[in-house]
Amino acid sequence: MEQKTPKFRLRLNLFDGIVLVLALVVGAVLLWFMVKPAPAASADTPAANSTTIRYTVRFQKWIKGTESLIEPGDKLVDNIKNYELGTVVYAEPVRMESLMLDHENRQYVLAALDGYTDVLVTVESPCTITDEAVTVGGGYALRVGATAYIRGEGYMASGPITSMEREGLK
Repeated sequence: MEQKTPKFRLRLNLFDGIVLVLALVVGAVLLWFMVKPAPAASADTPAANSTTIRYTVRFQKWIKGTESLIEPGDKLVDNIKNYELGTVVYAEPVRMESLMLDHENRQYVLAALDGYTDVLVTVESPCTITDEAVTVGGGYALRVGATAYIRGEGYMASGPITSMEREGLK
């Protein structure tokens, strides 16, 4: 007796065919991106300039007496994306003032809050300066007026960046 071995037949329905074609297209695109050479730097790319920058951050609404936690030499890190922001050079406590509503005169006035203080922290960091931004820590864009969320050694704080000074310039 003869042994009958069934022939291999690939039977695909329409759905299987579409999935197979899409998988082949995705594989081809991924292979193309892996094999193609990286683009060379063109003249349109802005030149980056590396230097050192000093900037000041106003840590807001600290309980009086806790400003002593901030010491020169502390390494600061962005609390959201963990970018290194630099090293504390100087920390100065200042009076905390906030806008409060004066109900009698129906206007906002600048008033001091008892029991709280703000801390002006001067930070020094290597940076890259381009036409678009000043970046520290490999990607954190510094902008005066922007709020920074910062983590130090034993504390966290937030507040606006109040000033920036490039090395050699005022």
